[in-house]
Amino acid sequence: MKKFLSLVLALVMTMSLVTVSAGAKDFSDDGSITYKEAVDVISGIGVVDGYSGGDFKPTEVLTRGAAAKIICNLILGPTTASYLSADTAPFKDVPVTNVFAGYITYCSQQGIINGYADGTFRPTATLSGNAFMKMLLGALGYDSAIEGYTGANWTVAVIKQAAGIGLDDGNDEFVGSKAVTREEAALYAFNMLQATMVEYDAKTSVDINGATVTIAGDKAKEVAQGSYDNNMHKPNLQFAERYFDKLDKTETTDDFARPATKWTFKGDKIGTYADAADVTYTSNVKLGDIYSDLDMSEKDKNAEVYYNGVEADDVAVSKGNTVKVSSSSANNKLVADGSTVEVFYDEDNNDVTICIIDTYVGTISSKEEKVSDPYVVVNSESLVTEKDASTPVSISGSKARFETNTDNFEEDDVVLFTYSQSADEIKSVVKAESVEGTLDKYTLGKNLTLADTEYKYSKNIAFSFGSETSMTTKSDYVIYLDTNGMVIYVDEQEFDASQYAYVLYTQSSNSRFGKDQVQLVMSDGSVKTVDTDDDYTSLEGTIVYYRADDKGEYALRQAANVHKNGSITTTADASIATNGVLSGGATDFDMKNTRAAITTKTGTTVYGNSETVFVVAESDARGKTDYSVYKGIKNAPTIMSDDPTTSPTVETKAVEMVYTTSGSSDVVTFAFIDATGAYVTNGKRDVVFLAAESATKMITDGDNNQYYLYNAVVDDEITTVKVKAAQDAGSVVVAGNDTVNQVVTNADYNNKGLLTSADDISTSDYTTLKGTGVWKLSGSYSIGLNGTTASASVRYTVASDAKMYYIDTDGVITKIDDVKNISSDSTATYIGLLDVTDGDIAYLFIQEVDNGKQEGAGSSGVVLSGISASYSSGTVTVTLTGTNAGQVYPVTISLVNGGTLVKLTTANVTGAATTTTATISAALSAGSTYMVTCGDQSFVLGV
Repeated sequence: MKKFLSLVLALVMTMSLVTVSAGAKDFSDDGSITYKEAVDVISGIGVVDGYSGGDFKPTEVLTRGAAAKIICNLILGPTTASYLSADTAPFKDVPVTNVFAGYITYCSQQGIINGYADGTFRPTATLSGNAFMKMLLGALGYDSAIEGYTGANWTVAVIKQAAGIGLDDGNDEFVGSKAVTREEAALYAFNMLQATMVEYDAKTSVDINGATVTIAGDKAKEVAQGSYDNNMHKPNLQFAERYFDKLDKTETTDDFARPATKWTFKGDKIGTYADAADVTYTSNVKLGDIYSDLDMSEKDKNAEVYYNGVEADDVAVSKGNTVKVSSSSANNKLVADGSTVEVFYDEDNNDVTICIIDTYVGTISSKEEKVSDPYVVVNSESLVTEKDASTPVSISGSKARFETNTDNFEEDDVVLFTYSQSADEIKSVVKAESVEGTLDKYTLGKNLTLADTEYKYSKNIAFSFGSETSMTTKSDYVIYLDTNGMVIYVDEQEFDASQYAYVLYTQSSNSRFGKDQVQLVMSDGSVKTVDTDDDYTSLEGTIVYYRADDKGEYALRQAANVHKNGSITTTADASIATNGVLSGGATDFDMKNTRAAITTKTGTTVYGNSETVFVVAESDARGKTDYSVYKGIKNAPTIMSDDPTTSPTVETKAVEMVYTTSGSSDVVTFAFIDATGAYVTNGKRDVVFLAAESATKMITDGDNNQYYLYNAVVDDEITTVKVKAAQDAGSVVVAGNDTVNQVVTNADYNNKGLLTSADDISTSDYTTLKGTGVWKLSGSYSIGLNGTTASASVRYTVASDAKMYYIDTDGVITKIDDVKNISSDSTATYIGLLDVTDGDIAYLFIQEVDNGKQEGAGSSGVVLSGISASYSSGTVTVTLTGTNAGQVYPVTISLVNGGTLVKLTTANVTGAATTTTATISAALSAGSTYMVTCGDQSFVLGV
């Protein structure tokens, strides 16, 4: 008896989540396979396999030709079946060259399949469930003529027989007229393996009044076991016992103590698969309800209960019992909303087994693909406990690994997982579904309402920000759901830094102006005074994210994880002559663009990365404040309270920093800094590239603005830029230049959106490389520039986040995603920006030319096979292996400082044949670590 409760949501997903199939094939689309056990077994014995791409495509329909192959694989075995061929065309639309010709011929000769009245077989046509069942019945020994599988009503006889012997078990929605999918075919073939074969008494055919009539025994009878092994553990002979005698089925229990089936083939484990539960619940349940739902007539006073595979307290499943599976008297706190309670009933022995399986939430911290058994590493966000519901279980080290197809996951994915305490390992991992929206309200410990929809809390709910009480209504969150649609994880919605702003000033509707307004410093450095939908005076001096409606009215929400480096107020700093916009910061602030670490105040260090956005305010003596925007710590200015170039050594110039961090980490996402009066170097502003070939003739618009339109790159965005015809004084941009590409920085725009001025690239930030010849070299991040051949070019290392572009002869710009996609071209011109801090190419613009283009000319560049170094008394001795005589090799010595490299010197070494040893003068400090690099080789040198 299998009775399922209609209240159970997504039961199929739940079952697949907790099914164990450690030895089965991992298809890339495993999560889409409904009949996992059937697919694993059928593919495990070679009857049906996946595709070359690693997927199974479970919902793809089966063709008639492919069905014939499955039947042959079942009867003959995959190896023998693969040798089938056809001497003549079995049907007029199946030539001997057809990939399925041999299979179709065999099945036709055995009377398993038939063609159509017009002499065709239609091998590429889809196959109905009725037709496939007829094939399977034929393979089991059923005779079409005797059983009535012919004539107008053949489908009725086929389905009656197929259902009678369980060929459609597992598919409660079987419709015989529909085309069979690949996973349905696997299910029906799987059921056939376990079906009993039949035979008939001797048959004869006689002619009665001109009609041929077959005379046989009364009906099909089951084939006796005979000498075949009883591997299916059923009376008489099953199909698998005759044709797959090395396939074994064993009744057992899985790692959650559920009744299960273990499948092995030729001694190798295919997998262990839990039986379908008789009833399933997703919350605590009364024992009397279990009694009723199982239609029991006698109580089980000692029903066994298991929690995550470990035996817990027995309970009494009896009529009218109002005690629940989890109560203060037994299994306390083991079941709550979101728990899976699976109940199995052995009617013959009146034994009830209750298995409690918890679903937990975690994130993918890493994945390992380059091993024989790829795996992901799960970082549990939920608290996992033993059966006492209080003793924590650590999911770490090898226990955090789960072998799977890693293509299905990315780092930081939020996942649902199950854990067996008896096996002490993770048993399943699937990606969690998510919902985004604004939090309307929440009830502590029970539920929340997001975007007008209420969601219950799952038992093992976790919050990325630590505590449920940290949530704020009207803020945006991402919630992750368990398989029952309950909330199991809550995360703050991630915002691009462009959606943040600093609140510089507020006023409420009670002010003299009678309206709610705020003054915002936006992430692009602009300052806006806007009307708001509410009184936001409490948000003055903090960072917010915002939305504007179609009327221009703003709604503000305080950003998550906002920090300040002091008791900062939005008032001018009287201690600094030029005042600034904030006061109350730290006088020991230290941020350098040569390192990731930022000292915001004594004892507090945070970190910037390539995605951190800095808005830096500086005020002059007249009170004018400029707001400059920088993306990435390497591009930001160096800002220090103490000016290292002046005396006294210690100064008291406060720097105010208000910033957000990513989750609970110390990585800064957005920072507003008042650097007025402090030591500030120029940061790296947006780089602007203007493609000369794209320049238009001068345009005069309706407002009499005159400009040239260019295809351009602004920092990392391909766009167009309007260049004002009459540039401001001091601008280095040549408006209308259509012959030479231009790369500039610190671009200014007027209120019409026209570029009015820009500066040359600062030599303190980048070394500008220009020339002809671009060469693809071996090495993940290497490229050769200049020279007529690869060997004559100069090798450079390209930064992993470099911004690279092709510009064609019409000035059309295309982004290059990977240095490996660059083709060698002896005539291409280039402009490269070499970061002076780390010596890598940060920007590369490659201009294609018309004449003499030699794309893909190949590379004769030389790659080193090794490098080593030693230090003594101011001299570094370097040995390069794999050198060519006469080749020049640039060797760079850098200080390893806090995880970043600070370049000290570069020396060109002339190579000798095979091995080259050279000395380089450099004063290195004892106790420090240095990196010696040349091309794609590096050596860590400790002094």
